[in-house]
Amino acid sequence: MPIRFSHKDLQIATNNFTTKLGKGGFGSVYEGVLPAGTQLAVKQLEGLGQGKTEFQAEVSSIGSIHHLHLVRLKGFCTEDDNFLAKVSDFGLAKLISREQSHVFTTLRGTRGYLAPEWITNYAISDKCDVYSYGMVLLEIIGGRKNYDTSETEEKCHFPSYAFKMMEQGKLKDILDVKLQIAEDDERVSIAIKVGLRCLQYDMHLRPSMTKVVQMLEQVSPVPPPPSSQQMNSHIYLSSFKSTSEHSTSLEPLNLNSCADFSAVRLSGPR
Repeated sequence: MPIRFSHKDLQIATNNFTTKLGKGGFGSVYEGVLPAGTQLAVKQLEGLGQGKTEFQAEVSSIGSIHHLHLVRLKGFCTEDDNFLAKVSDFGLAKLISREQSHVFTTLRGTRGYLAPEWITNYAISDKCDVYSYGMVLLEIIGGRKNYDTSETEEKCHFPSYAFKMMEQGKLKDILDVKLQIAEDDERVSIAIKVGLRCLQYDMHLRPSMTKVVQMLEQVSPVPPPPSSQQMNSHIYLSSFKSTSEHSTSLEPLNLNSCADFSAVRLSGPR
């Protein structure tokens, strides 16, 4: 059963909510440690209305699911309804009703992992989660964030760079140097191709998660990813310039300048 925490318990565990891990569609997430040494991720619910309802749906879903790679619901706090224990991000498509599937007034999810549909007024589906999975898969393979301002203009947006290196057959330039795996290992090529296919701008071109598993297990062949030219002109139109951090007013981003990404990249702190 989930533990009922007092607000003071969470305040102590997070050192007064000092270390911010990131910010999602429902609020900010803070690092914490219980007296017994158990690490926590505490989510502070921000705002009321639709966001609160959706957050409750997230907690309800995650509380009934147990998986090796999914952070479990540890507990909750009811002393102040602005504070609830963070569990982990969960497939957004599963939390959306049919009536909500087309129009949203605010983005839901973590910036940097949102599918283009969230800002192009297309219907939200499970293919949004496929897009997010592809982004995470590439980060794991490369051992770096999807966007890094310390890199050169060519490398700052990692998925774009990965597309180009894949085309040129330079898989070594994509891989995390810490990975103990040969460059010519077929699993490397398969994983990269799968990640890139998940990042298709057109959601209909993305594979289902069932297909993703089949490709990674080499049960099903992996079609070649699109060219880097196609990617640059389509897939990253999902990055837009916002007039303010929380604004829903969006204007197109100049894809020819990597500097523009620094102010608006959909990737938040982790």
